[in-house]
Amino acid sequence: MNEEKPHKNETKKEPENDCAISLLETGRNAFPEIINQIRSARQEIILHMFIWREDRIGVEIAGELLKAADRGVSIVIEKDRYGLLLEYGEESQRSFCHSPDLLERFQIKVLCLACNRDLYRKHLQVKRSDLYRKLKEHPNVIMKDNRKTKDHSKYYIFDRRIMILGGINIEDKEYFSDSKGRIYYDYMIKINDSKIVSQFLDKRVFPQKKNELFRVNTREPVRYFELKESFLELIDDTKCELIIIMAYFAPEKEILSAIYRALERGANVRILISRSANYNNDTNWLTVSKLLGHKHACSSGKPSVFVTDYMLHAKLMMNEKRIITGSCNINKKSFNRLGELCIAVNNDNSPFACQVRASVEELFRNSRHIHDGDEIHLNRFMAAAEMTIMR
Repeated sequence: MNEEKPHKNETKKEPENDCAISLLETGRNAFPEIINQIRSARQEIILHMFIWREDRIGVEIAGELLKAADRGVSIVIEKDRYGLLLEYGEESQRSFCHSPDLLERFQIKVLCLACNRDLYRKHLQVKRSDLYRKLKEHPNVIMKDNRKTKDHSKYYIFDRRIMILGGINIEDKEYFSDSKGRIYYDYMIKINDSKIVSQFLDKRVFPQKKNELFRVNTREPVRYFELKESFLELIDDTKCELIIIMAYFAPEKEILSAIYRALERGANVRILISRSANYNNDTNWLTVSKLLGHKHACSSGKPSVFVTDYMLHAKLMMNEKRIITGSCNINKKSFNRLGELCIAVNNDNSPFACQVRASVEELFRNSRHIHDGDEIHLNRFMAAAEMTIMR
């Protein structure tokens, strides 16, 4: 592991433009910007996180938040307890916020047995740190970390002026690499516009209210799930090209049927997945097998499937008109059970859309094209087990 402080590493600089929305590629670009915004905040920080590990990145973010609280910044931290299963189910098995109860310990053991057997017998370190207690007990901090809201979204809001959202959790592997040496590729989006941030805060209270930018799945304050419909609309509106970049790709029949219809219309469909994903790897390959082997592939053409050596944690769908990206995977759990947050923007000549297209094409250039089913390495038993466990 690299020994220098995360925020002092050299990273690709954010393009200098006055656009309200910009792309932060990978944790190496996102975390320094997040730390910079924590340091610059003067009044309020709102943080919503699914996974927050007690590792170098996790401790540094917490330390910066504590310093902000000490200088009088009001901080609200919403940390979903549901995420502790993954915090203890892989990597260092350390959570910054949570100690598992008896049922959660059992669920963690099942998850390790299915996906990370080398961790199955490892003793769990469940004691919370002094830094966590200082942050939780600070008079300027409201820590909401004891509820399982099943909200998979990740975002930060600084002084109700700047917002950073996307797919990156607070964990070392998004900055360095994971325990198996995989380098993560992920997206966060920076929004620098107080009016847009206000629209998001309004969307949190009234999720049914139509918003041109934000798309949400939420269980609170009311149950409202719109992302599946948004994804379907984008696919059905595709005329020329459909691009799917997905961490965990197990579409329901409606999504698969929409992809087949796009192929029948003559659209070029390109799909990118990880060669070896940390979770749901066989499920990803099962989906690819279905797409390449379906009867429609003979008459309408096959999608072009690519694999990357990155641990692809990004979630993006794009056609010639629109881009949707954020925290939402294409699977039943994300569409029907988890809270999610994405943005939907025009695929035009704006700086943000140009950044996205450049990033996407670079990913495809550095990936490998899978031509037929003979190149698919699939364990159907594991795929069935993954779909059962991750429901």
